[in-house]
Amino acid sequence: MKKISFLLVAVFFITSGIQILSAKKKKKEPIEPDVHLRVDLDRHVLPAGKKGKAVVKICLEPDEVIREVAKRPPVNLALVLDRSGSMSGEKIAQAKEAAIQAIRRLGTNDLISIVAYSNQAESIASAQKAGNVSKLENLVRNLRANGGTALYAGVNQGAAELRKNLKREYFNRIVLLSDGLANQGPSSTADLVRLGRAFVKEDISVSTIGLGGGYNEDLMTGLAKEGQGNLYFAETSSELSGIFDAEIGDALSVVARNAVIKIEVQGNAKPLRLIGRDGKIKGNQVEIEIKHLYGGQDKFALLEIEVPEGNHEQCLSLANISVSFNSAKGEERQSRKTKIGCTFSDDEKAVNESVNEDVIVAYVDNQVAEAKDQAIQLADEGRHEEAVRQLKKLNFKIESQNRVWDSSSISQKNGQFLDEVEELDQAEGLTNENRKAWKSSNYQVQSQQKIIPKSRN
Repeated sequence: MKKISFLLVAVFFITSGIQILSAKKKKKEPIEPDVHLRVDLDRHVLPAGKKGKAVVKICLEPDEVIREVAKRPPVNLALVLDRSGSMSGEKIAQAKEAAIQAIRRLGTNDLISIVAYSNQAESIASAQKAGNVSKLENLVRNLRANGGTALYAGVNQGAAELRKNLKREYFNRIVLLSDGLANQGPSSTADLVRLGRAFVKEDISVSTIGLGGGYNEDLMTGLAKEGQGNLYFAETSSELSGIFDAEIGDALSVVARNAVIKIEVQGNAKPLRLIGRDGKIKGNQVEIEIKHLYGGQDKFALLEIEVPEGNHEQCLSLANISVSFNSAKGEERQSRKTKIGCTFSDDEKAVNESVNEDVIVAYVDNQVAEAKDQAIQLADEGRHEEAVRQLKKLNFKIESQNRVWDSSSISQKNGQFLDEVEELDQAEGLTNENRKAWKSSNYQVQSQQKIIPKSRN
């Protein structure tokens, strides 16, 4: 009997070994990263016997990107660099080094063009494969700072280079660097916003990097928003390397494109407003567009819904949610669907214990970002006291709500928010630096842009 058992065990291990060897021989292709749809409420139990509000968080969760360079979508990149006189010295030196590091991260299937602008725009490297790195490096190193700031012409020239290769499989991106006010050619915020909006229709996105205290943050924010790219504020040139690295990292990790979230609010529930992101609300239908999804970076929308009165222990369907998107290479359209509902209770403890901290933190962050944007506008109009009053009102509201939520994260964030409000009050206005910091951080919160730690150099 022992011999039979031994033989059976031996056969098991031998056949298992054959399976393992077989698996090793059949090397599988890496699985393309997927996009997951997750929907949550700020609390899934609502008070019974009265109308209420719910916050729905619709989150798109792309997988981390783990794939060979040859397997990812190629990038069609235009670096548009300011070389005006104000960029002289350390600024142009750091900008050149950051651009070179970005070029080195590209693969041989990627396309790169480099545009430099001062009084006019010039393509110092027309659109080409990124294989000849040494040649591209030399072109960048030879840049010299002088002249004015033809920012509009620079962005337009970058788009012209990208148009030479506008193919479905490419991820088309302009990365714009500027340290000053546009003073050559079209220069208003409206001019650049229109340009960004037109580029998106061509599947060209624009990211903007403002350097120092002299650039127009409204222009750079408007261009990034309409161009559906990222926005960065570099207080010093030492931050440029990290910013360029993060921007190229996004370009190289695209998981999906042209995502469209659709929400159909059910029954007597009503959509009230979107918080943070722009979108369309028509009747009970809500639609939000997100241009690009990057590996490992969640993107979400927040929707406030009016919920009708419900009875104790009643269940209510609130919304059907779907998202559709193209794969990273712009191929077949894919979709995901789910639904969300709530229950009602007479038990106050059950209601409070159903709070979802992830949702309320996102809700608070975006409320604060919206309020700070409004405060900037009020301060610009000379209505400083009203700006402070509105911010303090929101701060007090969050503090009151958090007595129920009991979130240490929100308590810490709200304390920092109060410090900012008090600084604004004491200064009797926003400093140039704070205005730029608020504009960039508000945009980053509302678009869920990856935050880059500040350089300590």
